[in-house]
Amino acid sequence: MVRHHALVEELERLLDSYRARWTEPDPVLALLTEIDAAGDEAAGLAALATLARRPRAVILLDSSARRVRWHVSEGYVPPQLTKAGRARRDGSPLGVALASTHGDGRLRERAVEQIIARRLPELVPFLVLRTGDWVPEVRERAGAGLAVLLHRDPARMLPAAVGVGLWVEGRLRGTFVRNQLRAAAADPRAPLESLLGSPDREVRAFAFEAGAWRLDRKVSVALTAPDVRLRSSAAEAAARDCVWSARVEVLRRLAASPHAEVRVEALTGLVRLGRDAEVVAHLDDKSSLVRALARAAASRVGVDVPAYYRSRVTAGAIDGFAEVGGDGRHLVELLAHPTGRIRARAVRALRVLEQVTDDLVLPLLRDPSSVVVREATVALRSVPAALPWELLGDERPAVRTAGYRLARRLGRVAELRAALTAVGDSHVRLARRGRADAVRIAHSLVSVPWRRRTVAPLEVGAAEAPGLRALLERAAVGLDEQTAYLLRELLG
Repeated sequence: MVRHHALVEELERLLDSYRARWTEPDPVLALLTEIDAAGDEAAGLAALATLARRPRAVILLDSSARRVRWHVSEGYVPPQLTKAGRARRDGSPLGVALASTHGDGRLRERAVEQIIARRLPELVPFLVLRTGDWVPEVRERAGAGLAVLLHRDPARMLPAAVGVGLWVEGRLRGTFVRNQLRAAAADPRAPLESLLGSPDREVRAFAFEAGAWRLDRKVSVALTAPDVRLRSSAAEAAARDCVWSARVEVLRRLAASPHAEVRVEALTGLVRLGRDAEVVAHLDDKSSLVRALARAAASRVGVDVPAYYRSRVTAGAIDGFAEVGGDGRHLVELLAHPTGRIRARAVRALRVLEQVTDDLVLPLLRDPSSVVVREATVALRSVPAALPWELLGDERPAVRTAGYRLARRLGRVAELRAALTAVGDSHVRLARRGRADAVRIAHSLVSVPWRRRTVAPLEVGAAEAPGLRALLERAAVGLDEQTAYLLRELLG
């Protein structure tokens, strides 16, 4: 049992970074063939169960096995793979699964027959793959077998088939699998409730689409589902049911959801029921889409939207005022608000309204809130020549980042100076950005035959060159050799 656990852990580790390999051995394939060669059937089933939870890995393994077998030298082929391809009916389940990925169509057809005869859920993902096989005999046998297995035992076979089935849907002949999955999902024995809790978002979406859910379950999914796609689908379905049955209380419950996509569907339902007054209360919602919906309702009720926004000091009200426009004098007062988020929204709103001035923004470049500093950096219209370098010498990373961004607006020489200054910064993200920009600048100044555009030279003044060379020597430790060499050549 300890060995099984260790093998599964090793397989999980390999699958975490699994990718298609063209000219090197496949570590997952090698590990699986090693497990099969050991003759431990329980370990093989555990490995298959692990693969079944990773549909993409099953598809990559299938492609890798054939590519290794036929397109790369024989030295890359695990010998157990050939043995698995000739497995008898009493062979291991893992051996049968590997045989179904073999490059020889006759061996794949034999493996498909064994998968159908054994009726093991762990083997079903490999049967699903063979329904799209390029050999007609393999494809037809696999398709007929999958249909029979799903019909006889949807409770066990549908969960095993749906993950890979949804992945192959967009591939050649993938429609057949989708139709079979839908037919199995319509069976009363299908475990759609358990599929709705699957960690795979595509499986969850399929289960919800295929099921005939009660209103309370739709509401529960809309409020608790982990992904936005499922929440939106469930909220739309629930709101539609509520409109038909005039379930206002349920719509109000959905309208209180923390997720914007759910609130939109709920408020749309309230609008259809003529509850515009309730929708107006969401004028300062965090979501721009919800605010737009509320403004449409406000226009029907006769609410003065700009006045409403001026009367409230919330992030949504400030953003909403910027969307409708108007005199933003009240926003200037909010630049001194004790809450950083409010100050930042006020700066942004003034910028959107084109009512911001540099004398208001400059003090905010050293604001205690890093969010305000970022908004002020974007809002500043003209950059004083000395300002970026003052900010780059500040002790706070947010302020240094602002200085870096402003320096890039002063021209290419200033951009290079800022990049070389940032390379050795103690803030990891700023240093990484400086290195990337230094590399980009260096390579953009080199003329190469395949680049059609003319390379404009970097016009470094005589007074600036010594300082840039000194910065380069200090930053060279953090740059690759080629970039440092190119910059030295450019700076003379």
